[in-house]
Amino acid sequence: MSAPPDSAMGATGVRLTLRAPLDARVDASSLSPAALAGLRPAAVAALTLPWGAGIAPVGELFDVSASDGPGLVLSGDPRLDFVGAGLAEGEIIVEGPAGVCAGAGMSGGRLVIAGDAGDSLAAGMSGGRIEVAGRAGDGVGGARPGERQGMSGGTVAIAGSAGAGLGARLRGGLILVGGDVGPRAADGLVAGTLAVAGRLGPGAGRGMKRGTLILAAAADSLAPGFVDAGPQDFIMLQLLGRRVPELGALFGSRLTGRALRLVGNRLAGGEGEILVLQ
Repeated sequence: MSAPPDSAMGATGVRLTLRAPLDARVDASSLSPAALAGLRPAAVAALTLPWGAGIAPVGELFDVSASDGPGLVLSGDPRLDFVGAGLAEGEIIVEGPAGVCAGAGMSGGRLVIAGDAGDSLAAGMSGGRIEVAGRAGDGVGGARPGERQGMSGGTVAIAGSAGAGLGARLRGGLILVGGDVGPRAADGLVAGTLAVAGRLGPGAGRGMKRGTLILAAAADSLAPGFVDAGPQDFIMLQLLGRRVPELGALFGSRLTGRALRLVGNRLAGGEGEILVLQ
């Protein structure tokens, strides 16, 4: 049931329910808990969003009502782009899939996607947390258009698989993937951690400078330039499992502290490491 038209929704939250599946792409970057706080339903409905080649009022695309929590709840759609882009505080929950660039440029807050996410998830992210219940497309944690560096902070947890270019030019933060990952992960990685419970696709680590990959299984085919340093015991892996419970949940009993260590990418002068759990 929609909130009364004369009542503001700042004390609770805002729910935007799609009237119908989107027939054109929508830029949802302006929809945030902070931007909508205190607005009456009619005022929210009157806001406009880029839609296809034009614009559309929020009220033409969504039914506006109050939600139980203090954040923003959105119906999901593969054409709903830039959800949570630039988010600095608060929580956004997407009930279904999200389009491209979800969480791009986030510096804080929490974005939860109950379905799949499109390409460029968390591009340029510097803080906050993103959770994806399904799979993610290409370029997770990569650079935004016109920028040279990718994600620099925050946490991204993907329950399913991820596409090509995971963590390319990453310079901070943590990305966890429960499924398989496509080719060319950690391309140009500068700092940060990628943790993959599934299979890592071919060509990973090209141009890698520093940072860490933690893998549940050996990669199919790494980029040339890695040196096998042999199996080793890493107390820090067990400590990480305690300090970051998600790592323990991702790898389970595999996170014993014993891992095969690969160092590189030496062709790029890199000293990063790939740890294959034993």
